Amino acid sequence: MIDGENKSQFKTLQASWNGPNNVVARVTTRQGGVSNKPFDKFNLADHVGDEPHLVLQNRQMLAASVGPELHFQWLRQQHGMRVVQADDCDELPAADALISKQAGIVCCVLSADCLPIFLASEQGDEVAVIHAGWRGLAQGIVPITIDHMTTPAQQILLWLGPAIGPCHFEVGTEVRSAFVENTQFEYDESCFKSTPEDGKYMADLYAIAKNQAYAAGVEDISGGNYCTYCDVERFYSYRRDGVTGRMASLIYIT
Repeated sequence: MIDGENKSQFKTLQASWNGPNNVVARVTTRQGGVSNKPFDKFNLADHVGDEPHLVLQNRQMLAASVGPELHFQWLRQQHGMRVVQADDCDELPAADALISKQAGIVCCVLSADCLPIFLASEQGDEVAVIHAGWRGLAQGIVPITIDHMTTPAQQILLWLGPAIGPCHFEVGTEVRSAFVENTQFEYDESCFKSTPEDGKYMADLYAIAKNQAYAAGVEDISGGNYCTYCDVERFYSYRRDGVTGRMASLIYIT
């Protein structure tokens, strides 16, 4: 039983894509839940300074919404390029992407500006989710995850969840250089637009991820229409608030 009034009416976003009917893909928002400021209210991260028992209550609410028979697989995210198989991974592996071919395993990543990326086979027999910050994107987390999937890239559906938009993601030359100097990926100048301040750029995580996914062979890509920084009511944003909670992006086969 959750303490206090009924606060279980948390809200989520369903992936807006052509995903198969047996695949569930959604992102939690900050709405609902029991966490106090500055983590209000539906914080699902246990590493940001929130009260552990409140995070646990929020996670219990989330688990109850999908069913007690499902297993949640979380990660210790590293802003890197490691991909693990959720079907046989460690209890809490250090990685930034999960792949599963087994029904009932909920693959989860946490974010508050970084880009959550959902992938599923057209047949609904394989799913994946990626936590993609600029460091992970620069290291190739998107094509690496696609390569780790057994589904051919042309048969993969991809949806870009809520992340900080190019309207607010200002970066320096070191970030742009991480992409320009990586010859593995085709660099698109439009992903980094110069600002009036010397050495500063507005970076577009959505465009970077799309370019890399298309180059890897994925043809059906959707999403990328949010900005976590702009939408204070629904989303946490580390760039906006500093100390804040995290949303969860989850995908699983039913």
